[in-house]
Amino acid sequence: MTCRHDMTSLDQRLSALELSILPTWVYDHDRYRFPWANAKAVQFWRAADRTELYARDLSDLSPAVRARLDGYVRAVAEGGTVVEDWTLYPRGAPATVTLHGQAIRLDDGRLAVLFQALPQSSDVDASMVRGVEAVRHSSVLVSLVDRAGKALFHNPAALRALGDAPQIDAVFPDEGAGAAIRGAIDAEAPWSGELKVLTTEGERWHRVEARPTTDPVTGGRAVLVQQLDVTAQRRAEGQVEQQGRLIDELNRSLALVEEQRRQILTLSAPILDVGRGTLAVPLIGRLDAERAGELGERLLPAIVAQRASYVVLDVTGADALDPDGAAALEQLARAIQLLGSRPILTGVRPEVARALVDVDLGEDLLVLRSLGRGLEVGRKRAAARRRA
Repeated sequence: MTCRHDMTSLDQRLSALELSILPTWVYDHDRYRFPWANAKAVQFWRAADRTELYARDLSDLSPAVRARLDGYVRAVAEGGTVVEDWTLYPRGAPATVTLHGQAIRLDDGRLAVLFQALPQSSDVDASMVRGVEAVRHSSVLVSLVDRAGKALFHNPAALRALGDAPQIDAVFPDEGAGAAIRGAIDAEAPWSGELKVLTTEGERWHRVEARPTTDPVTGGRAVLVQQLDVTAQRRAEGQVEQQGRLIDELNRSLALVEEQRRQILTLSAPILDVGRGTLAVPLIGRLDAERAGELGERLLPAIVAQRASYVVLDVTGADALDPDGAAALEQLARAIQLLGSRPILTGVRPEVARALVDVDLGEDLLVLRSLGRGLEVGRKRAAARRRA
């Protein structure tokens, strides 16, 4: 689409402003240049002449300044004007002015902003100027909203995150969020909470604080809204919560595995009460220190409870013993003897016998060929002991 404008040049159209006592210049936001300035503007910007001023590259803008100027361009493109206080830095020297801006077309038809700078009195409170500049450069989103939810002011951080956002309610997808924020006016008390916010970068989480105040321009009641992006924190908390659930699930799984392991150990070394003061323990598979410890935890209380005189340990189904397994069997046999019961070892195969050669199983250990023989001897001796 071709933009129509007066065919006269920019210099001709602005010639009447050349003699203005106010610094006046045109700002080209596309190219970050001054394509026109009057004599007062050249003096204000401390340039040697117009050529030097027009050659300046203004692209090194802070995010806050860039956001403010982006908002100005959008506003004047829609036929509006902008009036706002600025602290500018010609050659590094601060100058606080009130800028009046309106749209103007350049010679090539592109949109630019015509600024007039009204210097402020020298008695302006320095702390106020600094406070205004601090808000403008803060990363916290700051907005002033009236009772109807109309945004009266956005600082640059809010402009970057929310765009123009003429109605504060529109940026909060949760129904009732805007009303809660505006409700701080009637409540005469601050309101705060964490809300989902529709930003220029998509949906984010913000910690929002709303404080009732007065609009310094109209005197009407308004609410100061401050927002801090806590999306990363929320995600981190979610990850911690998810990791906690995974850890709980893992612990439950480990507990189940441990229970199943114990059940397997119990099945592979059952404790059988064969009567007449005799217990039989068929050992199946590998016997190591861990398994012997688990068996001892079950067997020793059973000996006491059953008042068993003999315990038949049958190793017919046990794997070949290594030194650790033989030592574990020795400790188990000695523990049985300490309870006043006599261990009987049955089903000893040649490879098991070789592992037990260097192990001291105690003088009371009775070794028999088979489980059947061990049960028979155990029962008879237990019966004889009782008769005695």
